[in-house]
Amino acid sequence: MAARTKTPRGRSGTEAPRFDFDEAALSGLAERDSTEFGSTGFEGLAYSDVALDAWELGVGDTVEACRFDGLEVATWGFRGARLVESVFVGANIPVASGARSDWRDVEVRDSRFGSVEAYDTGWRGIRFTRCKLGYVNLRAAELLDVAFVDCTIDEIDLLDASARRVAFEATRIATLNASGARLTDVDLRGADIGQVVGMVGLRGATISSEQLQLMAPALADLAGILVEG
Repeated sequence: MAARTKTPRGRSGTEAPRFDFDEAALSGLAERDSTEFGSTGFEGLAYSDVALDAWELGVGDTVEACRFDGLEVATWGFRGARLVESVFVGANIPVASGARSDWRDVEVRDSRFGSVEAYDTGWRGIRFTRCKLGYVNLRAAELLDVAFVDCTIDEIDLLDASARRVAFEATRIATLNASGARLTDVDLRGADIGQVVGMVGLRGATISSEQLQLMAPALADLAGILVEG
């Protein structure tokens, strides 16, 4: 495993996410036939072009050191499951239900998710790159070292979530719900945000001067300031 890397702090002092997962560790995985999907568990396996109506994982089930290319699943249930040191490329999953699951060192690239039910989850070392995400429910989740890069998100719900070292780079967010969130080193400067719900929950986040200008009316309203003229 590669040593944990760290991007230096910028002028603002905002600390970037840190990642220690090296995808190269999965390069030698044995490719399994799609007809054998799940027959021997999910540890140290690679699958390509798997199409399923449903993929169900139970509480305590683990997906570890696996690679999935071109995964098409109508409904993916993984409540209480664990995803560890795995990669998803080109996935298309309209419904993902993974409340109270645990994610550690997971890469997701060039994928589409509809609704993602991930409340009460723990995410550490997670990267989404060039992904299209619908409604992402991260209520009461604990996020550490998470990055969204070149993604489109319809709505991300961080109600009562705890987030540290989370970054959004070249990412479009239609609606961000930060109500009751606890944010530390959360970098929103790379995000194009359409609407913020729970503005006070952004305390601890870093925004750009341009974003501040756009948020000024809402901030003034929150502070009870009347702006005229």
